[in-house]
Amino acid sequence: MTLSGTLHVDVRDDAVRHLMAGRSVDLQGLPGSGRTLLAQAVADELEDAGWHVVRVHGVLALRERPLEALAIAGLVARQGSQATTAVSAAVQGILAAVRGGRALLVVDDEVDLDETSIGAIVAAHQIAPFPLLSTSYPKPRAMRRPYRVPAEVQPGVTLQVPPLGFVDTQTLLVDALGGPIDAATVSRVFAASGGLPGLALALAEGARQHGGLRQVDGVWQAGPDMWTPEMVRSVDPLLQRLSPPAIDGLHALALAGTVDVSTARRLMSWEVLEELDGYRLLRFVPRGDEMLVGVFPLGIVEYFRHLGVGARHLKVDEAVTRAFGGSLADRPSATATPWQLTPEASAAGTSMESDTIVNRLLLEHWHRELLLRRSEWEQTPSPRTAAPLLRTMLVTGAGPQAVRTVLAGTPRTGDRRDLVTFDVWYALFVGTTERDLRQVHEVLDRTRLEADEWVWLVDGIEAFLTLMVEHAPDPADLTLPVPGTAPSDTVQVVGTVRAELLLARGRSAEARALFEELGEPTTPFAQVRAASRSWALLMEGRLEEALERAQDQLQAARRVHDVEGIVGAAYVVAQVLLTWGRTTELRNLLGSVLSAGVLPALERSQQVALLSIAADLAQQEGRTTTARTLAQQALALRTGPGPYPLGSPTLALARLDSEGRPPAEARALAATRLWDEAQALLAHGYLVSGYTAGMLAMMEEPTSERAQVLRQTAALVPAPIIGRFQEFVDALAAEDPERLVDEAHALADAGLVAQATAAYSAATRLLRTAGRAGRAAEVHDAARRRLAPWGADALAGLRSAAEAAELTAREDEIARLAAAGLSNQDIARRLLISVRTVENHLHRVFRKLGVDNRSELSRVLAV
Repeated sequence: MTLSGTLHVDVRDDAVRHLMAGRSVDLQGLPGSGRTLLAQAVADELEDAGWHVVRVHGVLALRERPLEALAIAGLVARQGSQATTAVSAAVQGILAAVRGGRALLVVDDEVDLDETSIGAIVAAHQIAPFPLLSTSYPKPRAMRRPYRVPAEVQPGVTLQVPPLGFVDTQTLLVDALGGPIDAATVSRVFAASGGLPGLALALAEGARQHGGLRQVDGVWQAGPDMWTPEMVRSVDPLLQRLSPPAIDGLHALALAGTVDVSTARRLMSWEVLEELDGYRLLRFVPRGDEMLVGVFPLGIVEYFRHLGVGARHLKVDEAVTRAFGGSLADRPSATATPWQLTPEASAAGTSMESDTIVNRLLLEHWHRELLLRRSEWEQTPSPRTAAPLLRTMLVTGAGPQAVRTVLAGTPRTGDRRDLVTFDVWYALFVGTTERDLRQVHEVLDRTRLEADEWVWLVDGIEAFLTLMVEHAPDPADLTLPVPGTAPSDTVQVVGTVRAELLLARGRSAEARALFEELGEPTTPFAQVRAASRSWALLMEGRLEEALERAQDQLQAARRVHDVEGIVGAAYVVAQVLLTWGRTTELRNLLGSVLSAGVLPALERSQQVALLSIAADLAQQEGRTTTARTLAQQALALRTGPGPYPLGSPTLALARLDSEGRPPAEARALAATRLWDEAQALLAHGYLVSGYTAGMLAMMEEPTSERAQVLRQTAALVPAPIIGRFQEFVDALAAEDPERLVDEAHALADAGLVAQATAAYSAATRLLRTAGRAGRAAEVHDAARRRLAPWGADALAGLRSAAEAAELTAREDEIARLAAAGLSNQDIARRLLISVRTVENHLHRVFRKLGVDNRSELSRVLAV
């Protein structure tokens, strides 16, 4: 197994820092987590820094052979030494290996080391302390040995090696497969592996070899079944240390699915539950007053399901049936797993840890809902049964042919309201999935002829689809029925659409007033659009309220498996986190939502926005292939221009396409593409999203012409946050560094961290260009102080002085090494270049940054 150098970087850097400070480190993670490779990466970092590394490997089969692991590593002193016993010989061997300082002892799988070897290592450490790097796997407390290296060797820390997030798993797969991979396939692999790299790579490689994973138009896509016999060998390490009762308990839970703890207790004893939890093979998730428990990772579920029918399987199956009251009818139905797709249900995804359970419940819910609605329709095909089926198919990603089959098989008879509802849901499918506005108009024009009092509903849905597909209609053109003249649910749907038309034009106060007049959403359509209420708060500049409301909506949507509500609320949360520069939380949120693998058609535009934000984050982190894959996934959803800011991967793709170009040229390319997009959006009436794209263009390359267009646009948009942004845009256009500094301070105080960062960076760049390096350094220090309360992520987002001064990649690399304290000779040795070349680069760096020595250089580059 190989891991991308960008994965678990934070854990690696923490381990290196602790070890260099003399503290020992234990890297703890599940089998398949990549802990051994991470330990190798840590050791490589220290070797590059001139350390001597000694390696020992714990082997379970040798745990009863005292000192065997040390002998294999060559750490037992040979005959002729002064050692009088085998243990003292081992101690002398270890001391000889780490003599001289700057030495590291690496013990892989420390829990499989025999106790005598542990004693020798501890004794050697007491004689001459040295840092020790170990790896281990989690184990139930009752089963832990009394003597372990991490417990005996102090000072030391234990660092967890967590499962990879969704985007990190995608990076891993793209690197392994050598090309982009579609989002649904990533979600399935992620769900099955739980983010464990070993399982993810084994699944992808096995599926590729057996034809379950193929390239289609250059993109890797999974077929219906990804399970291969080779996966047994990859799952076995997770199970090999379990007791027989724990194996049976895990098997039972795999068959039962996600259940409440009381049901799990009927399947196994508390002792077994504690054992499985101690090995971290269970995840607990609260739901209301219940606590649910499920198997982690989901690959274990498929492992047991593929064991075949035998005595043990029958015994466990009988126990599961008894736990559900002795009736097969009371048992949960079998559902699709990440390894296999049902014909019309998308695969479930998972985010890290407990999200595995949440997303599995999400899949199970919609799979059951689809089966139920289809069964109802097949028994009694009518508009009344077809409408909820179409609604479910919109969520589960049914294809056009499946929807047309329902359309053709549904007689146009029955209640008029049912006919209108049926046509409306079909129009929503055609508009959001196929983006065929002409056909939408044809369907709804026919519906109007027989709509009667529901004609307002038809008008509202048509306006909504026009907003999503073509342009932002004038809100005044959508008549809001007076309460009492139309059904209450019609009033709520039309009112919700009118509020969204207002938001697209930045009329947030009017939208909020309308939402308050409508009250809490009760109709399915209004409920899935509930996140628009949080979006209105965001445009009012009330970011904390917007975040709190959207997070509440997100949790509520997850509890009831509302996929559309999850995506809509996550979009607003992502906007606030991005504005605040909280990239770690943002990355976790994106991984959690994108990994679900269920793409609701009504929220497709916001899904594209989330993918685009993820692509830009990946690009900034240097994961170019992953960034391009995410951007391609966004483009594949074909949403086109729309009302949602950041609703396309334009910025990420521009930065990817400009790699290798000089910084000014790269910014110019990004600005041109963003400005073209802004003009297209504004031409279609999408004032807020168009303004946002234009502001991003100004952040890349400010011009007075662009500022003038945005000023005219801002005059049409009463949303307070747009007015605040315009002051920032005007400061960029003025190219006055002191005005930019004042504006940056104001933006930081207002919580608009992303814009504040851009203003500080622009001011610093202008000051350096004018030769005012001292003032630039002062601004840089002031920026760090002002942004510090917003956390480490905000500081990390502050553009470096090197970038602002447009250093080349090599100049930036050498500047940072020099600032870190390396001599010219050290830099030359590390980069395999001559000392004269290093001197020439540093001369240009000093000139560009306006500094005279390495102390000033270190201060300028500190970010």
